Amino acid sequence: MLMVKPDFTSEEIREIILQEIKLHPRSHYLDVFKLLYQAFYGPSHLEPQREIIIQNMNKEINSMKWKTEIPYQDIGANKGFIRLNLLSIISFPDDYLKQNSKLINKKIPTEYLIGLEDKINILADCILQSCFEDGIDWNDWINKWENCIPLVKSIISPTTEEELIIEDCLTKQIIPTHSKEYRKLYNPHYRVIHHSVLKHIVQ
Repeated sequence: MLMVKPDFTSEEIREIILQEIKLHPRSHYLDVFKLLYQAFYGPSHLEPQREIIIQNMNKEINSMKWKTEIPYQDIGANKGFIRLNLLSIISFPDDYLKQNSKLINKKIPTEYLIGLEDKINILADCILQSCFEDGIDWNDWINKWENCIPLVKSIISPTTEEELIIEDCLTKQIIPTHSKEYRKLYNPHYRVIHHSVLKHIVQ
C-alpha cells in the first residue's frame, strides 16, 4: 500500500498540538517539533530493516514498566499517523490486572510477554508499510516546520537551547528524542504507524 503524505490545515495542526498538550501537559517546544515531524512523516526516518526494527522493539518491551494509558494517540487529524502505545500489544488476563494499582511503574512480569513474537512481527510490518517510499524530503520538512513556527509559538514558547537543538537537527537531518522532562514524566513507549494499518494490531 502506497502511503499518501498528509496535508493539514492550520486548524488541524493547532488541534494536533493541543491534543498533545492535553495528554502530556509538560510537553516542551522540542516535543512539539518531534510531534509535527511524526504527524507529517510518520516513521519514515527509520532504516527499512525489519530485523533491526523487531530487535529494538523486543529490547524496549522487555524493559517497559506498566502504566495506564490510552492504546494509541491520533496525531494525524483522523487521516494520518498515530502513536501506538506498545503496551497495547500485550495481552493481560483480565481487567482487574489492568487496573491493579500495585503494578503501576513496576516492570511487566515476563510471563505476560510470552507469545508476543507474532504481534511484534506484525507491528514491524505495519511500521514499514507506514514509511513513505521515497523517505523524507528534508527541504519539504524544513519548509513545513518554518510555516508552523508562528502557530507553535502562539501555543508554547521555545527556549534558546531548544531552538539551537532544532536548528542542529535540521542541519544534520535527524529527529531529536523527547525532552528530558517529557521522558521522565511520561516514559513514552510507542511506535508511529499510519491509521490505516491499525486494524492489523488492535482488534
